[in-house]
Amino acid sequence: MKTLVKALIILVLIPLPVVLTCCTTMGGRGGQPGGSPPVITNSFASKELSPGDIWKIYVEANDPDGDMRQFVCAIKQVGYGDYSADYVVIKKPHREKMKGYLAFYSGAGGGFRLGEWTQLTLTLYIRDRDRNTSDKVVFPLVLSRGSKQAPPPSPFNTGGLDRLGTIATELKDPRGGYSF
Repeated sequence: MKTLVKALIILVLIPLPVVLTCCTTMGGRGGQPGGSPPVITNSFASKELSPGDIWKIYVEANDPDGDMRQFVCAIKQVGYGDYSADYVVIKKPHREKMKGYLAFYSGAGGGFRLGEWTQLTLTLYIRDRDRNTSDKVVFPLVLSRGSKQAPPPSPFNTGGLDRLGTIATELKDPRGGYSF
């Protein structure tokens, strides 16, 4: 009986240091709980655009932890309402620091058939690995035939900016759903 008890104690106690080591090591892989949130330091988007044009939303951001993971983009359309949020993955080279633009194709879905002076609002923020979020930035947009996109101000008026991703929301014509 004593041998059986000793064997059970050995079977329980020997793996214990291994389990504790693995658990504490793996716990450190997820980053600091909470961590630092991303910060959007500059942003710009034209307030007018012709339907069918590509709207460029310029963003400069950083995250001291280097763990930015996605843009959360929510579009609201006057006369239609809110679209489901679109999540744009941030690629590895941009997870600590970025300066570039997101693209939104205003003609997607029913965009070409929208009425004159259609009003949209894009609310954008960045989420990191620990689900910390940056402050939200809001961009109003009016779609009007013949409108030209305003050129970006500094620091976005230099060439060679990276395309950070594409907002894939498809606009709907409130008078008739999607238009293809």
